[in-house]
Amino acid sequence: MQVDKLIAVWLPIVLGIVMIGAGAVNFVGPGSVRDSFARWGYPAGFHRVTGGLEVTAGVLLLIPATSRAGAIGSVAILLAAVMTLIRHRDWKHLPGAVALTAVAVAVTIRG
Repeated sequence: MQVDKLIAVWLPIVLGIVMIGAGAVNFVGPGSVRDSFARWGYPAGFHRVTGGLEVTAGVLLLIPATSRAGAIGSVAILLAAVMTLIRHRDWKHLPGAVALTAVAVAVTIRG
């Protein structure tokens, strides 16, 4: 498979699925998620805002006409996550967030 096809077709789909899955978990907000958001200083219920934004970005990524908007939204969401993790020295979650951010940037700048 050609690299340009991978980036243009499959990467947005994979990122969209990941964003929808992560967003669903954040929106439902199991105890560990609520505890993390509280530890990071976010107000109660903010996990639902984050989850809703993640699901929205994920759905946009799955629709070719809106894929770039979903990628840009994903970059913004993931950069905020990376900044939060760095600020609170949550090093164990940082590599995954950085990797997803890189994927979102690649989808955003694809030609």
